Amino acid sequence: MADYNEEMARYRRLSILSLLSGAAAYTLHEHHLKIGLASQGQPVGTDGLRSDLQWLNEQGLAYIQKPEGVWVATLTAKGDDVRQGLSHNPGVALPEPK
Repeated sequence: MADYNEEMARYRRLSILSLLSGAAAYTLHEHHLKIGLASQGQPVGTDGLRSDLQWLNEQGLAYIQKPEGVWVATLTAKGDDVRQGLSHNPGVALPEPK
């Protein structure tokens, strides 16, 4: 089961990077990320999302701010490279070929 959960996390992280890439200033509030993931068939709770965001922050793929306890994520250049498949991070799924 751990393999399945990790695989789902890899695809969810790719989806988070993709959602950020389409946002104004490459930045989204955690609530909007949850809505975006759910609309893609990847619903996630607040704890799960924050865990993914913290992981992306540690990897340098997204920058996280926590104003007043609310999490806001911003895509980094490194994160955009991973999203496009120009770089690889084993914790993020590879994008599908276009």
